[in-house]
Amino acid sequence: MKWVYLGVSALCAVNFSTAVAQDAPDIAIFSFADISCAAWTRSRDDELLRAQYGIWFRGFVSGYNFGNPANQVLLGAMPDPAAVAAYIDNFCRDNPLLSFVAAAVPLVQEIRERRVPVPERKP
Repeated sequence: MKWVYLGVSALCAVNFSTAVAQDAPDIAIFSFADISCAAWTRSRDDELLRAQYGIWFRGFVSGYNFGNPANQVLLGAMPDPAAVAAYIDNFCRDNPLLSFVAAAVPLVQEIRERRVPVPERKP
């Protein structure tokens, strides 16, 4: 059930992706107790915690794929854990007041493959 919530959260986050760098979207993202960039920075020497964060990011991308089959992050496109960590380091350096989980949306935007146009949603 947690993965279903994660998938829905990923879909919602991607719809609000243009606002992430400026204002955090008002959506529920299931994650850790402290999702601040400061918490991410403090975890630099904690290999186990960094591994958990990396697993969360992979789950977020899987949820994105579940909710957005037209624009998948393909198998093999997900960066290795060290590259994800470097990406989040840069994101938090540039956006210290945001949560580190907000880095997931622009990461997905960079590595996804647009396969077909997304159909417009009817109100």
